[in-house]
Amino acid sequence: LDRRIAAQAGFSVIAELQADAAVSRMADTAVAQPLLFALQVGVTVALREQGVAADAVAGHSVGEVAAAWASGALTLDEAVHIICARSAAQALTRGAGRMAAVSVPEADMRALLADGQWPDLEIAGINSPANLTLSGPLNQLEALSAVAKARGIVFRLLDLDYAFHSRCMDPVKESLARSLEGFSPVHPRTATFVSTVTGEVFDGSLDAGYWWDNVRKPVHFSAAIHRLIGLGCRSFVEISPHAILQRYLKECVAEVKG
Repeated sequence: LDRRIAAQAGFSVIAELQADAAVSRMADTAVAQPLLFALQVGVTVALREQGVAADAVAGHSVGEVAAAWASGALTLDEAVHIICARSAAQALTRGAGRMAAVSVPEADMRALLADGQWPDLEIAGINSPANLTLSGPLNQLEALSAVAKARGIVFRLLDLDYAFHSRCMDPVKESLARSLEGFSPVHPRTATFVSTVTGEVFDGSLDAGYWWDNVRKPVHFSAAIHRLIGLGCRSFVEISPHAILQRYLKECVAEVKG
């Protein structure tokens, strides 16, 4: 992976993982996304070598690249191509906006946004029945934060200098399309791939259009987990350097159990 990613992204995954905090480039999504992908692939391979293989997979935002590879929908080289192109394009949007995690149901947030006071804020991800992510200009997020906290809603700005899954991504649509021109892989799945773009099982080609939707559209993580539960999945393993999604997973499972 270090050699494959270096050939396209121009840096060493191993060197970046070992970098001292003072010189770390983790805040640059062009570096962070390939590192995350490399760890996800490495953990998946390590688990497979111990006899733990997934029957179905889903990925949250950038995690869809590793999930697609794990399902057999992408070869490793194709997945590396995607992660390098995706991260390089999104890196160009640094400083355009921010993101926030908010503990409120989607319907309540849509009603709040319909007020019109925060016209550029968008729901970037629906993570569980009562948790979502917002993207947009920092000043509007801060204004909404004050209102949310006054109503007892947990609102937390994320330490990301990006506004993923929002109109802030629109300027890089063409550059991503150029990077992925002609990309249209078709491979038999070895595991069911549940898309967080659609929230459903996705059997089509993960072509350039799909990966633009992955960048621009909201992450339907809650819907995807509910679909996995509907398929009979009961054991979930998060493939990540940090247990970010387990709270959302537990809330999705709890809602199904009633």
